[in-house]
Amino acid sequence: MTTLGIHHSDNLMRASEDNVKGYWEDEDFVSFNDDLLRQTGQLWEEPKLTNPEELIILAENQEARACSFLKSKAKNKEMICLKDPRLCNLIPFWQKICKDNGIKCYFIASHRDPLPTAYSIHNRDSISTEKALSIWCTYYINLLDNLIPSELLIINYDNLINNTHNEIKILSAFLNRQINEDKFKTYSEHFLDKNLRHYQQSPPEPSPIETVSRKVNMLLKSFNQNTFIHEIDLKSAVAIARRSLIEANQDLSDKSTAYKFKNLFAIHYKKSEEHQNEIRKLKQDIQTLHSWIDQNKEKILATKNELERVKHLRQSSRKRYQDAMNQFDNLTRTIWWKLSTPIRFIFSSRRDRDNLRALKSRSEHKSISD
Repeated sequence: MTTLGIHHSDNLMRASEDNVKGYWEDEDFVSFNDDLLRQTGQLWEEPKLTNPEELIILAENQEARACSFLKSKAKNKEMICLKDPRLCNLIPFWQKICKDNGIKCYFIASHRDPLPTAYSIHNRDSISTEKALSIWCTYYINLLDNLIPSELLIINYDNLINNTHNEIKILSAFLNRQINEDKFKTYSEHFLDKNLRHYQQSPPEPSPIETVSRKVNMLLKSFNQNTFIHEIDLKSAVAIARRSLIEANQDLSDKSTAYKFKNLFAIHYKKSEEHQNEIRKLKQDIQTLHSWIDQNKEKILATKNELERVKHLRQSSRKRYQDAMNQFDNLTRTIWWKLSTPIRFIFSSRRDRDNLRALKSRSEHKSISD
């Protein structure tokens, strides 16, 4: 990519003893894709044969987040390179995101013969070579199953090492980019290292998964060579390889217990994410409330003081009301009240009489409502 003047993203995975030249994978992109895989019941080392509909629905739900991520990585660059092998298992997702947001995307895959790759995975991650070969086959079948030659360029690792300029020319034509000869010289003479090519010999008797991996390897080598006259021929060849892979590894069948467990994992992961998001939202609400309280302490204190004053006035009013009712009660018990009853009846209006009866009733029941 560098020889064609294409920028890598700015948060690359660091080199290690297993890969001293670096991985060139974007840490944020890897994390984003890991999350997408988990939402479909996968891990990088536990992939599924892709279900495009599942990934398209996921893209519809995650479109805003995914588009924002791509824009944050591209910034003001004309073109950017994002590397992650997990893309093989997520192609329908990222195709839809790019298409719906007017982003032109190219898919470029490098591949190495399956057994050397399996040995490398075994050496790095302590995964059995049989399991590593199944992972290798699944990734590349997903790649071939979801892209056609006009959308995908496959670069062979050995060809890149042995005939570097020719492979970069093919890449240049595919992306319609000029080769920067100074950068190419640095890349070919100082960066590439044939001594890092390990595990080149294969055992004489292949296992079933090794046989499948060889078939997939032939498909990858033939992909950019116009071997398939019609697209349907390629689809048919990939479908045959897909069936062979399932026969060699029954866990990849959609009827297998392992596949059902992956779907169950996806359901629980999504539920967990929903709960985590709700917790984060509630924490944010609490923080917002605390922040508001901090900013409005004086208003809150003034309001509290006002509430205390109103409470005091209310209590005073209730006491005065009680005193008045007690005084009226005492008055109605005097002989003068009883003797003046006929005169009061004559001189009072009907409304006065009703009010007096009501007051008398209240004093007798001694009940005061709030």
